[in-house]
Amino acid sequence: MTGSLKAEVVPIPVPILLPRYIGVLDDYLYVYKEKEENLFAFFRREDGSYIGDAGRRGQGPDEFIMLDTRSFNEIGGNRFTVLEVGSNLLKTVGFDGTGLSVHDVKSVFKQGIANNGFYSLADSMYLTLGRLEGNMEFCLLDGKTGELTETGTYPLWVNREEIINHPPLFVPYLKTCAVRADGKRVIVFYSRFKRLRIYDDKMNILHDIDVRIEPCVVDFRKPVQEQPAYYTGAPCVVRDYIYVLCTNVNTGIERCELQVWNWEGKPVACFRLDRKVSMIAVDERADKIYAVDSQVDNELYVYDLPLI
Repeated sequence: MTGSLKAEVVPIPVPILLPRYIGVLDDYLYVYKEKEENLFAFFRREDGSYIGDAGRRGQGPDEFIMLDTRSFNEIGGNRFTVLEVGSNLLKTVGFDGTGLSVHDVKSVFKQGIANNGFYSLADSMYLTLGRLEGNMEFCLLDGKTGELTETGTYPLWVNREEIINHPPLFVPYLKTCAVRADGKRVIVFYSRFKRLRIYDDKMNILHDIDVRIEPCVVDFRKPVQEQPAYYTGAPCVVRDYIYVLCTNVNTGIERCELQVWNWEGKPVACFRLDRKVSMIAVDERADKIYAVDSQVDNELYVYDLPLI
């Protein structure tokens, strides 16, 4: 299925600087904005209207240090969990329409272990991406024992010597992930390659998909900000489908697409968006897609969720 989607533009009265994540709660929509004093902007879910900001930067009971944008997880009851970078504290956070509060705090990594993303799997297991200095692509954390196991060799999709400045492997193989509702499947989208993989909860590869649809150029000889990029923003899991942005940046074909995949690695749909957006949140109850563009600080985009 293919088609085009046209956005309703909702003005935002207070500019959002550097948005990094957008999510949907039971009654609210929220945007994490990394560089501001108040780290979250909240909106009414039914119409996208702006409510206000909350969540101050700091180390107080209801304050936050920098957050890992790949660790947000909505858990119902207008609550979400998120992991702090540096402290390795997993915080359960709630919003009541006027204020934000931290309901629970849990230490999930041993002291001295740096996290790199955080995804909840089945049987009290968690996935984090490879250590920044390591040669393995993933780490599995046993939530019962605290044991961290490195797993998965990096793909050989590019000669490391061809990459400008020879960065650590996690840089060319930058990725974003999503987990199936039962915690037993993981889908991984690669930003610098137009490729995706699907794994089981032990990180065994089930499907390896090379998306050979133009544009699909790879070029690591340029500075990072000029390299082609495809999959950006957190994928959204809705029932049996995964929704993900494919932005095709620096490819010569500037086309922002919303792709839909299933857990067998089969393409389901692809929709061209009329706006250049950076991240999305899918609201299946309201049949809406919410989106923001990191380069436009005063607009929220609302799309009708297409029937698939």
